[in-house]
Amino acid sequence: MSLDREKLGELYGKVGGGNQTALEIIGNNRDISVGEIFMIYSHRDGHERVFFFRVLGLENYLRQVDNMTRVASTLMVEGDAYLSGIERNMLLTIGGRMLGYAEKIDDEWTFNSPRRLPDHLASVYRPIPGVTDSFAREILHQQISGEIYVGDFQIGEKTLDVPVMLPLEYLPMHVGIFGSTGSGKSNLMMVLIKSMIDNNLKAFRNPDQDLSRISAFCIDPHDEFAKGVDRYGIQDVVDDMSPSTRKEVMGDFYYLTTHKRATQRDIRKYAREIRILWSEIKPRDLYSIMEFSSQMVSLIDAQFSSAGENWIRSIIDLDEGTAEIPKGTLSAVKRRLRTIQRSPIFVENFSSKRTSSLDDIFYAMETGRILVVNTSLMGDMEQFLLTTIVTRTLSDMRRALKSSGNLGDFERQGQMRLPSSFFNRVKAKARTFFGHGGVANDSPVRDPRSLPVIQVTVEEAPSILNPELMKGQSVFKDISRQGRKFNIGLLVVSQQVSVLDNVILSQMNTEINLRLGNEREIRACIDNASVNISGFENEFRVMSRGEAIVTQSYRELPLPVRIPLFDKVYERDKHRYKEKRAKKSEDHIL
Repeated sequence: MSLDREKLGELYGKVGGGNQTALEIIGNNRDISVGEIFMIYSHRDGHERVFFFRVLGLENYLRQVDNMTRVASTLMVEGDAYLSGIERNMLLTIGGRMLGYAEKIDDEWTFNSPRRLPDHLASVYRPIPGVTDSFAREILHQQISGEIYVGDFQIGEKTLDVPVMLPLEYLPMHVGIFGSTGSGKSNLMMVLIKSMIDNNLKAFRNPDQDLSRISAFCIDPHDEFAKGVDRYGIQDVVDDMSPSTRKEVMGDFYYLTTHKRATQRDIRKYAREIRILWSEIKPRDLYSIMEFSSQMVSLIDAQFSSAGENWIRSIIDLDEGTAEIPKGTLSAVKRRLRTIQRSPIFVENFSSKRTSSLDDIFYAMETGRILVVNTSLMGDMEQFLLTTIVTRTLSDMRRALKSSGNLGDFERQGQMRLPSSFFNRVKAKARTFFGHGGVANDSPVRDPRSLPVIQVTVEEAPSILNPELMKGQSVFKDISRQGRKFNIGLLVVSQQVSVLDNVILSQMNTEINLRLGNEREIRACIDNASVNISGFENEFRVMSRGEAIVTQSYRELPLPVRIPLFDKVYERDKHRYKEKRAKKSEDHIL
């Protein structure tokens, strides 16, 4: 192989020294910024390789000069005439990290961790947008390919036309989005939601390719996703689709809210109100979001054992003078149940005309759909409890499936694991989702990993993913450890990394790290990253809104990414949502 070095960009400098982790580069006196990516061409022992280097520190260097103070003082006296004689000796010393190297083996580029060094005095190239893009896409294919678009490969203050994607198959291994206020988390979420819709649209339009769909339960704490932050939002994507395409990709609704009447008119026709029955709440759901003493847990478990799905009402109706209940315990439990009593989304009974939102959510998640959940009118505990109930319900359904050999087994498992009021309503539909070749009792069941990936957003994660709650019966602890068996992943959104429980962090295999607020969070982010990004402290300090470092345990390269504004991505891609009409054939008369 003889590599066309012009594809690497402009020749900038030479490798001065270093090791397989850190290098020093001597380069021309150019306007270089921290965070830039250089490509180093190496040809050693017949192996052509392209090394990737990230700039982490800069220092001015004047060749053949030991005392810069003396040069500066002379310049002040003699003026610019003296400067013209030394300009050719002005260089930059650049320090940074070796990120890895690409090598072509059997006509395919592979990427490797930094276990080798470039050749002595190897040539260093600075990538150029519009020149290096296609070559960078080729050699980084293993590191950037996937189905869910995050942003574009960033080289300092510019980007290459190199889309960075997340593979669908790794989403059940959990994703973390970390960034301070104003770092661009909401815009990133909108870009991800749009990309999930694009994936499902592609799967719908290409049924012969057996493409996987993704489902997502996306918490929107500020009600920004549907209408957008500036001009466009997810509603514009939905409106662009034809009714038939919209039905197949988005279903009858995509927007969940507490009060439908308060929803804007154009969204209202795609909206549903969130209502969950008390009977669909399990004690474990409360244990996942609140702290309970052992006495309180004993009281709740005893009432659940005796009253079953009516356990909440039974506790509310208990007389605080009951002798066998420790003094103060019942009052403390009742205080914790007030969130449920006072909330409009948790109701004790329904009229005959409506059913629980859990039915609709379950159907949506098992058919590859995206739900935007407006929680702006909810209290924190309402939001956390809703997320917990949904996560536990979806998990228990797929656990029942995983534990079964046929649909008869599945129904027995479902009756044991789930509230009967919910399971009896959905079991017939569940048979159509989970049965392989039929819906009879003896029909074999499908592997959960063949079903749509389900991504559940956990917003304001420190409130429910902290070490204290993780000690108990947390739904999220179980999902973090075993979710990949059932194709269910968590999308954890947080301003802080340091306060999250280590169980959650250790199971997180993809991190999208935006600008962070302080030194403690930067250090926690670096320590938690799936690949080694030690030395990136300065990079985090100078990151702008929408810039991120993506680390993934299944890839070797920490990817610097710039997330474009949702409006720009939508304007670029809006033609995709229109129906592709076949051109009418024309008769030509000669």
